[in-house]
Amino acid sequence: MTSIRLLLLASTATALLAAPAAALAQQTNTDSAQLEEIIVTSTKRAERLQDVPVSVTAVTADVLDRNNVRELGDLVKLSPGLVINYGSQPGNFSINMRGIGTFSNGIAVESDVAVVIDDVPVGFQAAAFKDLIDVERVEVLRGPQSTLFGKSAIAGVLNIVTAAPTKEFSGKAMALATDDAERRLAFTVSGPIRDNLLFRLTAAKSDYDGNVKNLTTGKNVNGSSGFTATAKLVWTPTENLTLSLAPRYNHNVSSCCASVISELTPGLFYQGEPGFPASTTLRGITIDKNNHFLRADDRIGGGNSDVFGTTARLDYAFGDGSALKGHTLSSITSHDRWKMTDFQDIDGTDVPFLLGFPVANPSGVNSGAVINGYFHADSWTQEFRLTSPGDTRLRYVAGLWYAKNDLDRFLNRGPVLQLARYLAESTNENYSAYANATWDLTDRLSLTGGGRINRQKISYKFDKTIFASTAIGAATTHQLFGKADQDDAFTGKIGAQYKVTPDIMTFATFSTGYKGQAYDLVSTFDARIAAQMPVPPETAKNYELGFKSSLFDRRAYFNATLFRADYKGFQTSVTSFLPDGTFLTFLNSVGQLRTQGLELDGVARLSSNFRINGAFAYTDATVVDFANGPCNNAQPATADLPLQPAGYVGKPGECYRTPTTNGRVQNLHGKRLNNTPKFKFNIGGQYDIDLPGMPFKGFVGATYRWQDDVNFSLSQDPRTIQKAYGIVDLKLGVNALSDRYKISVFANNLFDKRYAQGLGNGTSGYSNPAIPTALGKTWFPGRDAFRYVGARLDVNF
Repeated sequence: MTSIRLLLLASTATALLAAPAAALAQQTNTDSAQLEEIIVTSTKRAERLQDVPVSVTAVTADVLDRNNVRELGDLVKLSPGLVINYGSQPGNFSINMRGIGTFSNGIAVESDVAVVIDDVPVGFQAAAFKDLIDVERVEVLRGPQSTLFGKSAIAGVLNIVTAAPTKEFSGKAMALATDDAERRLAFTVSGPIRDNLLFRLTAAKSDYDGNVKNLTTGKNVNGSSGFTATAKLVWTPTENLTLSLAPRYNHNVSSCCASVISELTPGLFYQGEPGFPASTTLRGITIDKNNHFLRADDRIGGGNSDVFGTTARLDYAFGDGSALKGHTLSSITSHDRWKMTDFQDIDGTDVPFLLGFPVANPSGVNSGAVINGYFHADSWTQEFRLTSPGDTRLRYVAGLWYAKNDLDRFLNRGPVLQLARYLAESTNENYSAYANATWDLTDRLSLTGGGRINRQKISYKFDKTIFASTAIGAATTHQLFGKADQDDAFTGKIGAQYKVTPDIMTFATFSTGYKGQAYDLVSTFDARIAAQMPVPPETAKNYELGFKSSLFDRRAYFNATLFRADYKGFQTSVTSFLPDGTFLTFLNSVGQLRTQGLELDGVARLSSNFRINGAFAYTDATVVDFANGPCNNAQPATADLPLQPAGYVGKPGECYRTPTTNGRVQNLHGKRLNNTPKFKFNIGGQYDIDLPGMPFKGFVGATYRWQDDVNFSLSQDPRTIQKAYGIVDLKLGVNALSDRYKISVFANNLFDKRYAQGLGNGTSGYSNPAIPTALGKTWFPGRDAFRYVGARLDVNF
């Protein structure tokens, strides 16, 4: 994009988000309502959001409540640069920022976006996908944050801060229900046990059946149910010393993640078996773009997980007689244990098709094909942190960091179709030292800088069962692989910020990012892949130019960031559907990616009763160097492609065969990254209605979010593009003047706009030799892909 086009885009978006500020100028003298000061910890110290030289969106508890944000995946509604990738089961969900995010089925591949809860990073990202309970604030930090948050933060951080215990006894309760069978209950109580000992207890239960119906069982799928319990105990034995203990537990059962057929050529048979025509296996289902029905066995797929964890924290404030007067020394220790059993009906039918499969030599097995297995993750972290006073010209934070993650994955797929069985085990240890500082050269000009030294030790064992044939009782052998590696890295950040006025600040920063080596521990792992391990580290260089402002006597905030980042050695799994419908992934190291664009955030209080907020993201995320990228199903089949000599690099978009593997590859130079809309924005507001003489006031709120076209396939498959769409949510209700209760009703996706959170190009295992050009397509509907209405009750005491 040229600088002129970017300037026009910025001007248009600025007008969209800042237009309400014009109204503020006319009302400043008659209405003194101000926005709340938002304090963030994105630099590991408490600072005003408007003073932090970082591209960060801070979503406070009241905003989460107004937008009915109930779980991690809902945050995409409020932060346009944030995208969630949904895999075939809950163990491989992933988070993207600015188009960058790791998608992998393997346990030995770290995430690009760190999820940090109360200063503790989640050891395995899939464990972060749960309900957001008793949250005070969510900070969405975009771009590499490796200097302060480590090597799993190369693309950004979700910094989640939960509510602290209160000095006075208080509590709250919430109940929510929708017409599509979502039900939620939450209860919190907080207060003093004695003057220097405070507590907080929270329990929450959620249930959602899902928005896809299995006609065979009559049950809905793609839903989840969960129970969460958290506690905080804070003891202040002396004026300078604070000790806290925070145990937590979460149980979640999900029936996920079924895609349904939206397009299929008539006359096909499942796995080519004439005894199982699509007219039988898909009986009662109308195949069209809005189809949300399927037929499958009872356990179509999902996971059953538990998380047990505890954080222990010590904060000591040095007194007046110390050389470190005003400094705070913190020790943060955490342990989390996550386990999940997963299962999947991989044939997606309710018939025992294995009786006739393979057609030439039927197995005679009276069942379908399934996957079952488990994930385990055991994580320990220890951080020692020294934080300087916040009122000096030189402010800094420095620390030592240690983390150890032990992970294992067992998978059993069969009993005939794509038979595979393995146990993968991986351990990674990290030792780091970091520092970050801000120096005020003048009252207006400040310099920032920091660095982190990191050492990673990583190892794996992979025990794979090899089957002589697919026949029941066939001989088996085991292959055992293993290796250990070590890597050292330095990441840093430098920048400057300048206060044009006390309420307007600009900043410019350069930062680097790093993510460690990885292993591709999936069912395709073999001796050839083992010889190529580990996958090299991923690195990033990021440039940002930002602007933050507090306008009209703090009645409006408006922030903007221009960014450009280059990623080398990007680790990602490329997805593939085999002819029998089996979904597989293969880890790749992409030579270079580039993401650049513009981000805007704005909020304004037009009056004491009317508040409006919005956010916008323009993200141009493209491949710079990936000469051997995957071809897509719309390109010619392997047999129809030319075999090119070793070292051949095709033109962008050219699909060809390589002599090394005889596989199909294409040069993806200049192609857009998958699951990354170029334009995305949201805007919303709430108006409080005074009702004289009544003990409550009314309110009405609405939000609109829109995103551009997005392709779900890195291979640029033209049949996996979700067209641009917009979603409207509406909410209204009453709130007691005493703030003791609030009752609201809401409609999400008011105009019933259908959209997919995943698209697949394939016939889902259906074929017919007489129809070699058969086509098929599947879609994964998002939670809000269908209109639903609900009611919510909040009570405070």
